[in-house]
Amino acid sequence: MKPVPLHTAAARIREACRRRPSPFFFVCGAGISVPSVPLAWAIEQECRVRAQELGLAIGTPPSDPAGSYSYWLEQAWPDADQRRAYFREKIEGRPLTDAVLRLAHLLCGDGPSQLLVTPNFDDFVSRALHLFGHPHVVCDHPATTARVDLGATDAQILHVHGTYWFYDLVNTDAEIAERATGMRAGPGMSEILDDVLRSRSPLVVGYSGWEGDVIMRALRTRLKKGLRHQLYWFAFTPRAIESLPKWLREHPNVSFVLPEEGETQPADRVFDALLRAFQVDAPALTRDPLGFFAERLAATAPERAPGAPPDLYYFEDVVRRVREATEMSVVRSAVAEIEKVRDAVRRGRYELAARYAKGISLEGLPRGRVLELEGALWPAVARGGADPAEDLRILEVYLKLALARPGLGVRSGRIASALIGRASALLRQGHHRKAGIAARDALGRLSAARMPRAILRLSVLEARALAQGDRLDAALALLDSLPDRFQKTRDLRLRAELVGARRERAVLLIAGDREGEARATLDALVRDLERARSAPFQRELGRALNLRATLTPGSTADLERAGELLGDVPRADRAARRSELDRAE
Repeated sequence: MKPVPLHTAAARIREACRRRPSPFFFVCGAGISVPSVPLAWAIEQECRVRAQELGLAIGTPPSDPAGSYSYWLEQAWPDADQRRAYFREKIEGRPLTDAVLRLAHLLCGDGPSQLLVTPNFDDFVSRALHLFGHPHVVCDHPATTARVDLGATDAQILHVHGTYWFYDLVNTDAEIAERATGMRAGPGMSEILDDVLRSRSPLVVGYSGWEGDVIMRALRTRLKKGLRHQLYWFAFTPRAIESLPKWLREHPNVSFVLPEEGETQPADRVFDALLRAFQVDAPALTRDPLGFFAERLAATAPERAPGAPPDLYYFEDVVRRVREATEMSVVRSAVAEIEKVRDAVRRGRYELAARYAKGISLEGLPRGRVLELEGALWPAVARGGADPAEDLRILEVYLKLALARPGLGVRSGRIASALIGRASALLRQGHHRKAGIAARDALGRLSAARMPRAILRLSVLEARALAQGDRLDAALALLDSLPDRFQKTRDLRLRAELVGARRERAVLLIAGDREGEARATLDALVRDLERARSAPFQRELGRALNLRATLTPGSTADLERAGELLGDVPRADRAARRSELDRAE
């Protein structure tokens, strides 16, 4: 299996879509609805607690994740109507997520596909499409599969497990099996999925791929015959694919799109990349809100014959007033230019947003408008570009803007983050001298600010720059000075990052061919962390063990322990550690 970088996958998908109709469809799971709706492991844990506290549980839970989830859900809520009410409480009235809005943007634009297949019970994507004023078709029961027209260009949503609105939503193992083969003498969801897979390949985002699920069953059947186009599976972490079945991981038609080791790849970042690749226009609602509503009102208001009295709600007058407001909302050019920045951000074209922002003159611009422009550009800074060079161009524009006016200064963590990002981007490009200068400049700007974590991170970046410039001893001396500078801190996260700086010392020693000293550093670090129980220190212990394993090829003990600490721990344990961290913070 050769992992594919995100920007490469987006480009390949774009090129495959040159021929219409689209050869793809979206498969999106719970990852697009989090945090508004909890993930399966959180639901399972909540149901486990309820079932045990109320004495509802019987039998033994299965060991596989899907079976365990089904078991505890059914123990906590034995009746189908109870489960429907439970999920309605979890979903109804919850806000839309960034990922859902990004997906709806793709579905209603000229993106890779207008068809979504999802096991989710929530109606978030449908709500987002309604918000954008885009008509669509929803199929949420086997008896409604005739609604799906694979040749249509309208947006279509296929809820293979139903939605929270009805009693027939599918959760338990028995319900999932029944839904796959058909219910109430109607066709099964597997049949419509077979039809889709016959001509299209999935773009899988935010979906865990539990075996036995109707989607996985249909996919396994189809992969035996091969797919006409490559399947792209976008994983949240590199380790996420390890739980997937072998028949999927090793199939030549399946491409896994993975983030860098230690990074994550949330669903909204995936959709960002696709929006950039396909250059999808921003929704009309966000480009011209008043004009959008005026057109919607005009299209839906009752028609009146010439000379006829007005309708009972005076819609003609409402439309006229909205259009007048549209004409009166012409503002100064600077405000229009700021909207261009926002529009570029909405479309995921972050460097273009920076170019628009760079072209706005700040001369005579009120402080409030400067702050508005800074806020418009900030998402581009937070998301970053496709590579370090693009990151740097975005960051330079933002910092020039943010530091341009007296009094703005380093008033928030945003500017500190941008200063850190600039030094990091220079370092990733190999410009160690410029990176060192940027880090020292940032430290000078932050010297009067109470931002110890930012100062620590910049110090580590300066040490890396020194090491890359063949000044390893100076870099080590800088890292060794950090514990004394922050010895009085009680901030748990800062203390964990100080541990990370000790691990950084070992990284620099390894790069400098001083492996003996690196091992000694890691041995001492592991001994110190063995006594720590807080989640951030446990993670640092895992990283230290992982790094020490590289010094002893063939040794598996450190690797196995690191795997347990960094991700292969039971969900309940992870939740307990999260709670411990929350209390400490």
